[in-house]
Amino acid sequence: MRRLMLVAAAALIAAALPAQGQAQEKKTVTIAVSGPPAQLYFLPVVLAKQLGYFEQAGVSVELQHFNAGSRALESVIGGSADIVAGAYENTVRMQAKGQPMQSIVLFGRYPQNILGISKANAASYKSPADLKGQKIGITGPGSATQTFLNLILASAGLKPDDVTPITVGAGAVAVAAMRRQGELYAISNLDLAITELTMAGDIVVAVDSRNTEGTRAVYGGDYASGSLYAPVGFVQRNPKNAEAIAKAMVQTLAWMKKATPDEIVAKLPADFYQNNPPVYRKALENNLPSFSPDGLMPKDGPDNVLKAMVRFDPAIAAAKIDMMATYDNRFVEAALKSAK
Repeated sequence: MRRLMLVAAAALIAAALPAQGQAQEKKTVTIAVSGPPAQLYFLPVVLAKQLGYFEQAGVSVELQHFNAGSRALESVIGGSADIVAGAYENTVRMQAKGQPMQSIVLFGRYPQNILGISKANAASYKSPADLKGQKIGITGPGSATQTFLNLILASAGLKPDDVTPITVGAGAVAVAAMRRQGELYAISNLDLAITELTMAGDIVVAVDSRNTEGTRAVYGGDYASGSLYAPVGFVQRNPKNAEAIAKAMVQTLAWMKKATPDEIVAKLPADFYQNNPPVYRKALENNLPSFSPDGLMPKDGPDNVLKAMVRFDPAIAAAKIDMMATYDNRFVEAALKSAK
């Protein structure tokens, strides 16, 4: 009898308390996006919002856009956002700093970084060795565009400090910086900026990682790029949010595989492309191959990312990095299984 009373009391207590998983879930998840809205690197994230897939998956998502990955990361560290949409490389950097973060969806399989040489210097540029002593525009310190530049320099036997990296951000501000006469020899950046500068004749593309060949030539193999990553604690406390976001992203990537460029453009805000439709359309075509087909982390991607980073970052080279802890494929795997 006493045992039955204890069981009944426990049941009443459990009923009076919210379920543990439910108590920890957030009603609105804020994603800090490491670039302006129209930057094609983040197209799958923006489309997931535009197509209503986050809501269909049962999660309310707010997108906050920044002009550099470092600013988006600071937003999450400071607690004003929950998840970063940015370069997977940052999960490695943060683990080395003792602030573990984890990728839950990989939406970019190619880095999309491009090195463009200014019109004034393009004719005389022969190889990366010509970059020595020059000012090169990058999106920001420690960014994926800087890692890309450093790898290109290394291919010519140069060190990172053999050039002067200049922070120019992304999008329109990067275009403006490159067009300031004589200030930059070259720029390491992404679209839309690169395609706009290329089509206008302001730069000539020298190295391109928007495709398989270019990525493997610079990074030495398959890579992991655009990612939704968050503090490990957030992922652990909010598994239902993570599951819903992964489901929405998998659905978006599947939709993108079947959609035509025109169908994609039709789902985007007009201000993304209305200033220069030909530029946006060309940039979209250039970048479509770079997006992940399924959201999964590729087998060799994490190790190739680490190999690239340890070459130029002493802190990461000295740290004991557990790459298996920097991503979790389970949420995407569950979404893919559910989709089947």
